[in-house]
Amino acid sequence: MKVVRRLLIVVALVVVVLVAKTGWGPFSNVPSEVTQLQAGVTRWISGHQQPTKRQGSGQASAHSEQPESAVKVEQVSHKQTKQATGTPIEPIVAGQKLKRTYKYHFAKNVPAKERQAFTHAVHVYNHTGIVHLKAGKAAQTENQITFGAYHKKVTRNQTSVELGRGGPQITETVSFRGMTIRNKATASLNITYALAFKDSVAIHELGHALGLDHSMARSSVMYPLDQGKMSLSPADVRGLRQVYQKTKS
Repeated sequence: MKVVRRLLIVVALVVVVLVAKTGWGPFSNVPSEVTQLQAGVTRWISGHQQPTKRQGSGQASAHSEQPESAVKVEQVSHKQTKQATGTPIEPIVAGQKLKRTYKYHFAKNVPAKERQAFTHAVHVYNHTGIVHLKAGKAAQTENQITFGAYHKKVTRNQTSVELGRGGPQITETVSFRGMTIRNKATASLNITYALAFKDSVAIHELGHALGLDHSMARSSVMYPLDQGKMSLSPADVRGLRQVYQKTKS
């Protein structure tokens, strides 16, 4: 009965609107009232219509309304965070296209204990697969590392002891074949102190020779103070890859 009653009310309202539009009788001079009456009928009918059912969940609709740019911003920020966690590199090698292959040799005054330490350090860096260090004399166009030894005694008022030094030396040669960039690096231990003959010290100094700079992360072998680290941290590996990622040999 409720449905029949609603239909009768709708029919009556529609008849009133039609009569008003024709200008018959008392509705001939009330155009504004007709407009309001039409709007009221439309709102009444719309309010009593049943909602249309759709497949899918409300959660899926909410996700589809999310701006695509919001997802991209999160991805860019994540990539930038990853890049910022690498061990710093020496400014002199930044932007240089250094070859991955090195020839290394020992100076005449290097004792056996130091040779053992640097030989282990070479193995550590070769294990990364990023660089290839092999014994031998380098040609003029090849990268070279010279392992040396020196004596340096610290004064009594110093609180730390220098155990080693190392670093890259970049040279550029121009010929009819083009420009050749070469790293003529050195890594040495201070043989005045027995603490220098440690694998961790040799790994640190060889890192400098290959282009790694000091890191403030204690997990890094490139931390300024020796902590006995025998392997490269993930950040050290990322820093090394940053130096040699643009070259193949």
